[in-house]
Amino acid sequence: MQSQYVIGNFRKVMKHIIIFFTTLLLSSCLQESKVDNLNQTKDSLQQTFNKLDSTFTPVNLKDISKLQDTSKEQTVVVVEIGQKATIYLNAKLLRQSALELLYRSNYMDEYSKIIRLLDLHSINDTFFIGPQGLPNFEYVISAQLQKGNAKVFYNKKKSFVPIIYHRLERYEACEYRFFYLPDQRPFFSEIKLSGILEGGALFERKDPKEFKELREKIEGLRDE
Repeated sequence: MQSQYVIGNFRKVMKHIIIFFTTLLLSSCLQESKVDNLNQTKDSLQQTFNKLDSTFTPVNLKDISKLQDTSKEQTVVVVEIGQKATIYLNAKLLRQSALELLYRSNYMDEYSKIIRLLDLHSINDTFFIGPQGLPNFEYVISAQLQKGNAKVFYNKKKSFVPIIYHRLERYEACEYRFFYLPDQRPFFSEIKLSGILEGGALFERKDPKEFKELREKIEGLRDE
């Protein structure tokens, strides 16, 4: 009777030991799989941003005076972005971009203010504005620049340029779109992403030199 009791307890102990080691083995396998997936995600993101960082997209600029063939009356918006360049835009097309962004984003108040400002100015008018005066106005300008619906006056050359370039650039946890003149000098930018996730976690700011480079680049947009 006593031997049966001992054998029964021994089987229970062995059962718990087997369950423990089985659980430990499965946990180890899942952890390795998770690490592999995170590494693959990190590698994929790095390859994506490296690709975006090295690709310039050319944009042939159109004559904004011919973009509204239904009416001869137009409003021209002149965006003063510093000593390097000046951007001329069609107010009607700017309004369309602002309306599209309003419906697609969570910043309805900001884009509504832009639309109201554009509506205030009469037809066949020209008015000047700085992008810093209106929150999110840089995204509306960017949308028109990417479509080529603009004229860009290069102050140093004292002439309008026929083509510009843009590309996405990664700076640690942020991603910017920079616009360039034909001689590869940046003249305008917008921030696309901030707080980029890498490997399922917030990407840490590891290199202060990159942020110094970014700050100097953004500050240099307004310089001649």
